[in-house]
Amino acid sequence: MYLTVLSILLLLPVIFIFKFIYSVIYLPWKFEKHFRKQGIRGPGYRLIYGNTKEIRRQISEAESKSIPFNHNVLHRIAPQYYNWSAIYGKTFLWWFGMKPRLAISDPDMIKGLFMNKAVDKVEFDPQTKQLFGQGLVGLRGEQWALHRRIANQAFNMEIVKVIH
Repeated sequence: MYLTVLSILLLLPVIFIFKFIYSVIYLPWKFEKHFRKQGIRGPGYRLIYGNTKEIRRQISEAESKSIPFNHNVLHRIAPQYYNWSAIYGKTFLWWFGMKPRLAISDPDMIKGLFMNKAVDKVEFDPQTKQLFGQGLVGLRGEQWALHRRIANQAFNMEIVKVIH
């Protein structure tokens, strides 16, 4: 009896350690390797924190600079996207903690994602929700389907007339 309880107590930390190594080290490495094979790179994964420290640093740098008087504000609002897209291209992989995020700015890929119902969108944080509001990008499920159906009519090529 005591031997089984003791063996269970010794086995639990070993299981916890293996589970921790699997989720914190192995899975992120596997994700990066998978996307690297497809030609998608990005800032490297950092244990537990991902790229959040680098994002905070870039935001504080952007806030310390003055704002130019034009409509190009991406470098101020989301400096990580601005900097990383210049380095890694239109599509790159970055890490929000231990969760991988795929940033896509290629219109054809975005269209394909909007057409694919199996793709689940990321829940917005409060600041991003203020930026995008309740538009098509931020909606999910039935609300997304309804708004997409309404917006899709505006982009029908038979209805849209191109003025030369």
